[in-house]
Amino acid sequence: MIPMLRRCKDQGTKLFLLTNSFWEYTSTAMNYLYHEQRVDDELQKRNEWVELIAGSCKPAFMLDPYLQLFRVNMQDGSLKNTDGVYEIDALGPDGAKKFLEQGKVFQGGNWQHLHKMLGIRSGDEIMYVGDHLYADVLRSKRTLGWRSMFIMPELEDELRVFAETLPLRNQIAGLRQLREELVIAAEGIRRTEDETDPKTQRILEEIEEDDSTIKRTLSTLAEQWHSAFHPVWGAMFNAGYQDSRFAFYVENYACLYTSRASNIGLSSTKRSYRTTMEMVPHDRLLANPSTRFDDTDPW
Repeated sequence: MIPMLRRCKDQGTKLFLLTNSFWEYTSTAMNYLYHEQRVDDELQKRNEWVELIAGSCKPAFMLDPYLQLFRVNMQDGSLKNTDGVYEIDALGPDGAKKFLEQGKVFQGGNWQHLHKMLGIRSGDEIMYVGDHLYADVLRSKRTLGWRSMFIMPELEDELRVFAETLPLRNQIAGLRQLREELVIAAEGIRRTEDETDPKTQRILEEIEEDDSTIKRTLSTLAEQWHSAFHPVWGAMFNAGYQDSRFAFYVENYACLYTSRASNIGLSSTKRSYRTTMEMVPHDRLLANPSTRFDDTDPW
């Protein structure tokens, strides 16, 4: 984690830590992270290159523009009032830099203070990394327009199980496609043949029996597939054959998502990330190689 943060800082990225934990807990955790071991209480607590806002009261930090910002004394944890944005403006040119020279650790405040200290005008200049889907990702994206990265530790296990069960998933997809073909075949018969004809009725009954057999098989296979992820909850990103509500929020509000924050260090700060090309259901249908497009008038 620390090498990744140093690399980002060296490449000119401004870093900040926004947490609901108070300074006493945050300093202990950050000291352990920095030194990779427990350190003595007498150690001089340093904050070399990160603007830190503790006790931020997320998601209120992103909603309430009137929350007061306090400066934290790193030696004893005491708080001192600040005038926030007004104080920075009063310091004149390079007001944010002068403001931060007095100390980079704060408590409370709101998004306006953070934007002012970072010297940004628009929320899309921030990429916020968090592990809480609502307080970190959804609210920051919807309210402030921040770019967001969602940290999901379970993702590594989800990917592993998905890869292991891919043959089973492909089998399920194939059977579902077979059911669709049976439905289409039955509809074609009903549209072109006499349904009162005993021969036609027998064919339709056979199709319905085959469909029922496939449906029972699919039920067993789907349960087997979901149980591979978790015996009770199944796959986190799926509910039956559809995306879960969790998947919906991750896909719609997280610009990026990964299993651990240190993965950011695998790419340079110059790396651009682009969305995949989305398709609505009829586009996906036409993109399927087995689909034949027929634009003749059905009537």
